[in-house]
Amino acid sequence: MGIKIHALLSLGLVFMFLGANGQTEEMPLDPAGFVTKYDTSFSGIGPRVYTLPQPRSKQEVLVDSYQEKKGFYDSISRGLDLQILKNDFKFTQNSGYIKNNFKPLPANEQEWNALITKLEQNNNTVLAAGLANEYAWVLLQANQSAKSIDLLTRGLNALNQSGLIAEKSILEYNLANAYLFSGNYAQASSLQERFLATSIKNGTILDQANTLVKIGMVNAYLKNYLAAENTIIRRAIPLYNKSKNYSGKVNAWIKLAKIYQLQNKYVQAQWFLIQARDLAHERKIEVNLPQIEYMLAYSKYMQQNYRVAQKEFEQAKTLANKQENKLLQLAIADKLGDIYLMMENYEDAQDELSQYWQLREELF
Repeated sequence: MGIKIHALLSLGLVFMFLGANGQTEEMPLDPAGFVTKYDTSFSGIGPRVYTLPQPRSKQEVLVDSYQEKKGFYDSISRGLDLQILKNDFKFTQNSGYIKNNFKPLPANEQEWNALITKLEQNNNTVLAAGLANEYAWVLLQANQSAKSIDLLTRGLNALNQSGLIAEKSILEYNLANAYLFSGNYAQASSLQERFLATSIKNGTILDQANTLVKIGMVNAYLKNYLAAENTIIRRAIPLYNKSKNYSGKVNAWIKLAKIYQLQNKYVQAQWFLIQARDLAHERKIEVNLPQIEYMLAYSKYMQQNYRVAQKEFEQAKTLANKQENKLLQLAIADKLGDIYLMMENYEDAQDELSQYWQLREELF
């Protein structure tokens, strides 16, 4: 009897072993399909095959790619401020003479400094100041605002004994803007207050209005928001109305919107942006429209009204493309791509990400 039981148990174990082997042969060694070569004779410690996990999906890869760019927006915003500084840069009256008579212009820092020094030593202060202003412009193109401030200061020092008020005021204007960009608000405020006193004395209404807008922005960056708002609303805009300077008024409304955005007051910012957009359309002031649409979209984005923000970013993108404003295109691609990703529109999100990296590598 014991022999029969033993035989039956042995036979059962054989069938179990064959069944297990048969199941192993039917199942793929790697269900994910990534291992194409096996050593089926391996008999060491551990399983014969380690099953690999499924690869990351395209969506997971895309999400990770968007995380990589997340901290760079401040640099883009800073770049937009630098673009405004460049657009507002003024050239001296002898700028044309310099470009016609100093061909080619110096190619590096040593050549620029040598030429300006030579003119200073020859007491040709007006030309030295003009060249200092030109070099300050070149430095701004290279994103070297600190060195630009040094050159503008050098030019002003050359002009101190010349008595040429018009040329001096141009360098001071550029210097005040550079101080504001660099965060030296005390120096920026001092120069702007001096401009305001001069423009009031001369009765130049437009200069007064433009200077008041700059003073308002200085106050805003110092977080004196009420003073900033009142300076532009109650003092600058009435002067733009009086002089019928519509482009100045559009710019003043844009700056007001910026002040409210700094306070996270996006509803008020949008109100001023809509006024700016309506006036820009009415007076055909197209240069400001991409910036206005971008700021409107950004306000909606910060309010998490993503569907409306998407439409406004797309409109801003069309306008920025038309003007070939690559820095604004980059800022739009950054936020528009975020929206597409949140809405699981992965194809458009991938397109925006590709444009983002292409523009970022080109600009930065």
